[in-house]
Amino acid sequence: MIIERDPDTKLFSIDLPGKSLKTPFFFPSISTVKTNFQVSEYFELLKKSGYPGFLVSAYDLFESKGRQSLCKEISELTENATFTFIDSGNYESYWHRDGDWNIDNYMDVLKEISIDFAFSFDVFWKEKMKINDYVQKVIENTATTTSVQNMGETVPIIHGTPENLPKIALKVVEGINPQIIGVTERELGYDLFERAENLKNIRASLDDKERDVVIHLLGTGNPISLLVYSLCGADFFDALEWCTTVARPDNGHLYHFAQGNIFNCRCKACMSKVEYPLKTMGHNLIFYKKFMKELRISIENDSVNKLLERYVPQSGISKVKKIVGLK
Repeated sequence: MIIERDPDTKLFSIDLPGKSLKTPFFFPSISTVKTNFQVSEYFELLKKSGYPGFLVSAYDLFESKGRQSLCKEISELTENATFTFIDSGNYESYWHRDGDWNIDNYMDVLKEISIDFAFSFDVFWKEKMKINDYVQKVIENTATTTSVQNMGETVPIIHGTPENLPKIALKVVEGINPQIIGVTERELGYDLFERAENLKNIRASLDDKERDVVIHLLGTGNPISLLVYSLCGADFFDALEWCTTVARPDNGHLYHFAQGNIFNCRCKACMSKVEYPLKTMGHNLIFYKKFMKELRISIENDSVNKLLERYVPQSGISKVKKIVGLK
């Protein structure tokens, strides 16, 4: 895997045999939590849509009756044109109240699948922990994940507080030199502006040490957030908004999943004759693919002000510009 960062735009390109992507990039998440369909049904829709990537939960694969078949299908996509990501399954095990989920279960799934990116098994930050002890455990879990992966990049996922995440991120990067790190959006702060400031601090701590590392934000799928965080140094994103809400095509605002027909959208999915849920998720996939491309081009062309005016409410634009450093 070749990951390179453009010195001018600060965007990354990721190249593998037969496929490539450029940041910022959104991975639609597949999950059994707070969603309405089976993993196999979401997976089938993503395959048919031709969307260039997705993220799947190891927990959901482990618990699936069609586990071997799904792992085989995902492996086949990995070896072709789709970028595949797997997470540790802790999110799903928490909401399913499954206290038995552990790193050994995760390793069992990894042994059965070929994947492009795999998060390390979470080490959750606890009050009064020593940062060096925490970092060492993250490094150990990352090494364990790497040891069983058939292929692909291992992505250490870090947890912490808004105050210590920049230090933790830098220590992990200096310790094992990963090409990608994962950070949970909600741990960056309470509101969009606080999170954007703290994300920028993480990026700055890495840039100060000349570390060109892709930053993946977990749980980020709101288009306004995708825009702001991309300008503050994030590169990869994943979330469930694509299958739980509907994106208004002209400004990216998210509406209740049942309200898709009020927009009179003329995209390929909305003009199809499939059932409403499939039509709406297809619409969202089209929107996210187009939106992320538009965002990337605006950064490359230094024209993000126009994008801010289109997608961010007027009352928030000046604050976003101040955080990002735009005039």
